[in-house]
Amino acid sequence: MAFAEASVPIDDRGLQFGESLYEVVPVTAGVTRLLPEHVARLERGAAALGLEAGVPALAEWRAIIAELMRRDAVRDALLYAQVTGGAAPREHVPTADVRKTFFAYLMPYVFPGEADVARGVRAISLPDIRWGRRDLKTTMLLPAVLAKREARRRGASEAIFVGPNDEVYEGASSNVFIVEGRTLLTPEQTTNLLPGTMRSLVVEIAKEAGLEARGEPFTLDRLRGADEVLVTSTSQLVMPVVALDEANIGSGSSGPVARDVARRLSERFELSAQR
Repeated sequence: MAFAEASVPIDDRGLQFGESLYEVVPVTAGVTRLLPEHVARLERGAAALGLEAGVPALAEWRAIIAELMRRDAVRDALLYAQVTGGAAPREHVPTADVRKTFFAYLMPYVFPGEADVARGVRAISLPDIRWGRRDLKTTMLLPAVLAKREARRRGASEAIFVGPNDEVYEGASSNVFIVEGRTLLTPEQTTNLLPGTMRSLVVEIAKEAGLEARGEPFTLDRLRGADEVLVTSTSQLVMPVVALDEANIGSGSSGPVARDVARRLSERFELSAQR
């Protein structure tokens, strides 16, 4: 149906309780990228929250996306998909089985290009006030909204969450990497951060480029002293961080490792030929 005609009931459990999960999947050059990885992550989260009955099988996803792309005629886009606990009388634990809600739509999108990567982004650091299961991609994004709002107020576009022991976790909407020489490090996967699909792909691409790449805990001070810092996400792909808390990272400009990994990813997604 047309986007403006789509709706969910006001008693949907995703709206009233935050009982919902979502995925954002990149579509480039008319091809849906990393779809099995996104579906698998949603399935894992749904199993943890009791929403597995609402997640379509991979073949159903492919059919849904094909129909959306046929109707919307997009080449580059972000696919948004969400599953919720469904509509039911408002009580914390429903007394009867509730049919889950699933919906998806496409958003035409211009992915970052070479000039964007060369410019990089500025970030701030903030204490992490989120709940304990950050590894689940829930729609409970208020802490991220507040963090992004504070970042904008301070002239930045991303906020990096830091734990009680000064350990770096992730960005408000991204995973974080640091570069030390020819080594690319990202915080070790725990319940403190989301297992990003782009994060895993960047590790793979970095290894193909001859870099050592691995998960390892690191502190905010170590991040500040890194040769380069970069963030990764479905919408940003690979984006260098040139300043943190108003202090330059390295030379204060986009570094060679970040630019090389970003270029390789753009080529894999068939984006570079369009720019």
